[in-house]
Amino acid sequence: MSYLSKVVYTFLRVARFSRIIESKMLRNTLNKFPVEPGKRLCRRTRVVRLIISGRSVWEISTKDYQSDTLIVFLHGGAYVANITRMHWNLIENLVEKTKATLIVPDYPLAPESTWKSAYEFMDKLYSFLVENYLGKKIVFVGDSAGGGLALGFAQKLRDERREIPKHLVILSPWLDLCMEDPDLETYERRDVILTLRGLRACAKNYAGNTNLKYPYLSPIYGDFSGLCPITIVTGTSDLIHLDSKKLREVLTKQNLPFNYFEYPDMFHDWIIFTFLPESKDAINRVCNVLRNT
Repeated sequence: MSYLSKVVYTFLRVARFSRIIESKMLRNTLNKFPVEPGKRLCRRTRVVRLIISGRSVWEISTKDYQSDTLIVFLHGGAYVANITRMHWNLIENLVEKTKATLIVPDYPLAPESTWKSAYEFMDKLYSFLVENYLGKKIVFVGDSAGGGLALGFAQKLRDERREIPKHLVILSPWLDLCMEDPDLETYERRDVILTLRGLRACAKNYAGNTNLKYPYLSPIYGDFSGLCPITIVTGTSDLIHLDSKKLREVLTKQNLPFNYFEYPDMFHDWIIFTFLPESKDAINRVCNVLRNT
């Protein structure tokens, strides 16, 4: 763990940041509206806002050379919070390092909506992309809950025999909404971002009346055959680090293609802290994978 990461980790722990987030999760006061792309991003890239099913979808691309890759970026936020400035910082890195076009959707959130609304929106978005970005290689990148949505929706595409993405990149992914493993309490004591109480409340709101083990909600319980290669990025002090470890075990046992990048002592979703040395390293690794997809 780098010195700078230790400083950030200590600050978040002293500030009891995870308890602040938990309180906002329980009271549903996290930001429901997406932060707009910043001036620097708009100055350095081409930013176009699309409207699909009444919701904003941003297309971010370089102003010069563009690769044939289309990245669908699904933001985290426990399915209850919208895209943040830190997400846009990560998106800027991805655009500049891969030269890909990024699609950033404002998908429906809980508790105002459930997973069914999110999937209905994703269906319409994906159909639009397949029809309008001919010749592009579609990949999914998602952090935290966005990683779970990416993997779950990819399973749905496979189940319906539709075109699936060429690659999935999931960063600190939330893959098991049941959260029943007793070892989670050990990881909760290490993490400085999340709490079990907060996540369980968010999971219940997102699921509605659906069983939490349903694979489109908790993709760790799904079938991974017939999917594209998966790249996993995780930290060992992440409350939901076990999700990544379980996925690695399943993919290894089934001899399916994947990359696994594990960072000692890093907390949940640290990759969106793009100024950290570990984040820069992980972003470079991810971009190298995407350039070679």
